[in-house]
Amino acid sequence: MRKIALFAIFPALLGSVLVLGEDALTPCVRGDKEPQQIELSPFEQGNLISSQRPRQKNLWADSWLFLEVPRLDEKGKIIEETDESVEIPAVERIHQFLKIEEWYNAAPPDLEGKYVLIEFWATWCPPCRRSLPMLNGWHEKFGDELVVISICETNRAAIDDMPGDLKGKDLAHFVGIDTQRRCANALNVWGIPHAILVEPMYGGIVWEGMPNQPNYELSDEIIEKILSVGRKLKNQK
Repeated sequence: MRKIALFAIFPALLGSVLVLGEDALTPCVRGDKEPQQIELSPFEQGNLISSQRPRQKNLWADSWLFLEVPRLDEKGKIIEETDESVEIPAVERIHQFLKIEEWYNAAPPDLEGKYVLIEFWATWCPPCRRSLPMLNGWHEKFGDELVVISICETNRAAIDDMPGDLKGKDLAHFVGIDTQRRCANALNVWGIPHAILVEPMYGGIVWEGMPNQPNYELSDEIIEKILSVGRKLKNQK
């Protein structure tokens, strides 16, 4: 897997399941694995977070920052990259990553030229359910440029009748069902909710993490900063 050119372009333009308490706003973790410490994305730096905060954050998955999203076969195994696969369009790469058993509501429209936000979650996970209104909000606010997809590892019936006030009928963004966890396992996600934001030029991941992790939330401001870079790249063509 190669580091995508956006690593230079974007900054220049700028097992068992442990369910933790809802108030803790920590992810639901599989097994007893500890999070890894990763460097912040450039889009999280600058005036977006206090300079007093650590320049690293917790990640409950492998880091794919500024790597192309992997292509998967039908079993969810990562397809090995070759010299020829460098030429695969980003939209095709994203489609090959999305292994969905069924779409809960509608399937997303054409992803060509769109940023794609993908969140992995489950209905039994309290912090996951707390992130769903955020996804609805981003779908509403940025839908012209950003396709918001959540991939649930629990089935349709569980989504229909989730604990709490929010039910499946209230989900306005695109919801895929992947009970086999093919997409999540490919990224070695052991704590949910976990999200990645994929850009449309190379299919590279430009933000990753728990979207509602305290002090390191994925915010409207960060999304707008990422989208603005894409607009500048389009204008330069």
